[in-house]
Amino acid sequence: MTDSAAGSPAPVSSPSVLSAARPAADAQRTERRDLILHAAERCFVSFGFHRTTMQLVAREAGMSPGNLYRYFPSKNAIVEGLVERDRDEARRRFARIDPDLPFWDQFARLGEEYFLGDAHSKAALCVEIWAEAARNPEIDAINRPIEQEIADALAALLENARARGEIAADVDCVAAAQIIMVITSGLYVRSALRRGGDGADQFGHAEFAHAEFAHAMQAVCGLLCGRPVLRLGEPGAGGDAVSGSFDSSREPSS
Repeated sequence: MTDSAAGSPAPVSSPSVLSAARPAADAQRTERRDLILHAAERCFVSFGFHRTTMQLVAREAGMSPGNLYRYFPSKNAIVEGLVERDRDEARRRFARIDPDLPFWDQFARLGEEYFLGDAHSKAALCVEIWAEAARNPEIDAINRPIEQEIADALAALLENARARGEIAADVDCVAAAQIIMVITSGLYVRSALRRGGDGADQFGHAEFAHAEFAHAMQAVCGLLCGRPVLRLGEPGAGGDAVSGSFDSSREPSS
């Protein structure tokens, strides 16, 4: 092809110029996708899954519906993006756990990241997705793999703690991971149903959230260490249940 004005070949971008521009374009696309996912999360939490439309998400994201469809062709595709984002976050959190450091300290920190702070909005989003997954096989197929991946990561974490003597030697780590998932799902539902979120207000939502988390940690400690917790009149039944190493010489109470 030639330049019609000068009769000379039209300039063609070199491969190096094109390759340099590609990362910038990819970064911009990632940024736009993140913007849309955050907007969709706010809409799902505020209006529910079914009342949230693609037009509503587009308006929340500050873009036209046509532009939104360039990134996500459907609401189910948005859910898939949200689930994948949560999968990446879970992988990063589990990757930060050092198998050579005390198990209980890191386990408690992991729980705090999931269930305290901004847990209310995350919990409300999860409950919306779970409810839709119960009715929609496509959403269920999107959501189920991340639950299994987290359960597998938990089981591996417990197996390492068992090998180090930090939990009871006869714990079934796979079954224990499943029970922990049940407990944590309950915490998420409770948080999602609690009006006002986790912020401290006249109803004491923050205090309830912290108390429920502490009790759940005590219950998990009893499950993994083979000793009863949450007993009335038992001194130090709170923090001591999750802060110390497992004492294999201690017999469970009758």
